[in-house]
Amino acid sequence: MRTESCLLVLLSVAAACGDATSTPDPIDGGAGDAAPRQVVMDTRTLVAGELIEGTFVGGPADRADLHFTASVAELDWNIHGHAGGGTQTVAEGFNVLSADYAFTPSAQGDWFVLLRNSSAAPLDVTVRLELHGAITWSGWQ
Repeated sequence: MRTESCLLVLLSVAAACGDATSTPDPIDGGAGDAAPRQVVMDTRTLVAGELIEGTFVGGPADRADLHFTASVAELDWNIHGHAGGGTQTVAEGFNVLSADYAFTPSAQGDWFVLLRNSSAAPLDVTVRLELHGAITWSGWQ
């Protein structure tokens, strides 16, 4: 009986920890969420292997809800910063059809979102950015 109890506890702990390789948590979307200050909508066609990068400027009091939808499951994306000359990846996904991510900057500064077509054919991507607080979107470079 004692072995069974220990096994149940271990299984409960393992289930609570989750999978370390899972995708980032999706946007909560709870009823208490305030309406965004600004919504940015865009549709891009990326040729095979093409990547685009856009810039946010914001800090810990801000949030950007990112929604990406691709025509096929070949979209790679990430959110990153360049503090101190390095690259700090906040979240990323590979070969996805869609992604939803609530980004709250860890520090005030420039933050970047990168989209890449990992397929051998053109890829259409629909982007919806919901900006909360004072975070700003500078567009695609």
